Amino acid sequence: MISGVIEGFYGRPWTEAQRIEMMDWIAGAGMNLYVYAPKDDVKLRARWREPYTPEEMAALARLLEAAKARGLTMMAALAPCLDITYSDPAELSHLLRRLDQFLSLGLTHFALLYDDIPSQLRPEDAAQFPSFAAAQCHIANAAWAHLCAKSGTRLFFCPTEYCGRMAGGEPERSPYLRTLGADLCNNIDICWTGPEIISPEITADSLRRLSTVLRRKPVIWENFHANDYDIRRTHAGPLGGRESAIRGEIAGFITNPNNAFEANFVPVHTTGAFLASARYEEAAAAEAAGRAWRARFRLAYSAGGETLKPEEVALLIDLLYQPFKAGPQSTAIVATARALLNEARPDTQAPAWREGQARVRAFHDRVVALFDRMTELENRELFYTFQPHLWEVREELHTLTQYLDWLATGPAANAVFPEGDRLPNTYRQGLGADLQALLPRDRDGNLNHVL
Repeated sequence: MISGVIEGFYGRPWTEAQRIEMMDWIAGAGMNLYVYAPKDDVKLRARWREPYTPEEMAALARLLEAAKARGLTMMAALAPCLDITYSDPAELSHLLRRLDQFLSLGLTHFALLYDDIPSQLRPEDAAQFPSFAAAQCHIANAAWAHLCAKSGTRLFFCPTEYCGRMAGGEPERSPYLRTLGADLCNNIDICWTGPEIISPEITADSLRRLSTVLRRKPVIWENFHANDYDIRRTHAGPLGGRESAIRGEIAGFITNPNNAFEANFVPVHTTGAFLASARYEEAAAAEAAGRAWRARFRLAYSAGGETLKPEEVALLIDLLYQPFKAGPQSTAIVATARALLNEARPDTQAPAWREGQARVRAFHDRVVALFDRMTELENRELFYTFQPHLWEVREELHTLTQYLDWLATGPAANAVFPEGDRLPNTYRQGLGADLQALLPRDRDGNLNHVL
């Protein structure tokens, strides 16, 4: 099965050196594909008609050679549909010339990305095509015919309705998906992210039902670890929420991970572990990936190549675990703190309360120690990837421990907690925070504004 990593996020693309190192991770994880598809490559999306320069072509050629040297396939993407006129033959000619550039390098695998685009046909297109989906199939089928005439190839198609919610919650009833299934050439693969853009779970049954509509097994475009939709978050934990049985219901699996390159070691390696074994267990996969990741955490100026301790790397993974679930240690400490604070005037002399306070303090101390050790990393990019997240967790834990210490003194009923060691309202300021405050949301993103 074809599987690997797609550099398909919005935001700063990876460097050439990072892409080549990512290929090492892909191969090490037992996968076989790297997809070049950064949304911020201007000539991939916004200026898709513009050919690559000789210098840009040379850079792509180096990536292709690096992929071949590692036994990987490299796939290149184009996203022409922000402004394409589907009925204009000149537009199709532009697209085919761009594909010819890729072919001239020796590339044989390609992707056409129709995601996140306007879904209404222009009047001139509506006069020729019965639907938006039919217009897309026209372009994709022509591209497929052109590619097949030149070489054995594979073509991925990322649809505009690429998840269940975008298909109205019932993919089986979507006219758009039904048209793709009927009109798109059978050999073109269709990508799918699951019930949501970032799906908490993907089941085998949902994919079997989808396959009846698409008339082929989908390729999973995995956004589980993606964070371009929320730059305050980074996900350094294992893949989760996927039934092992989905492996028999798909034609491929590509993960679109965190923007920050250094955050992706565990996500990539646990994705490979999930695809390799029907007995995947996320905690064990995270532990194994963490052991392999530890070598990157070498401390600067250490004579013996000292690295972070295994338990420190495990704590980092736990603190930034998954989009829908905190790590086991973090979950336990939040539960402990919630129990300590579930009464306005708790009995702070009770042994259970004191034990809980001590657990929170110990966790705080471990996070502070991890932050301090991370500042000594030789790999500064690795440190800067996690520094803002660790800083915030450290500060919030510091405030929490101070507050618990204050409660333990038995303050008067009308007393106000004195945050002496930090300025009030330090976090979440500026226009973005002000706009969010207008329409408060709960933890699930539901609006709580009362009319």
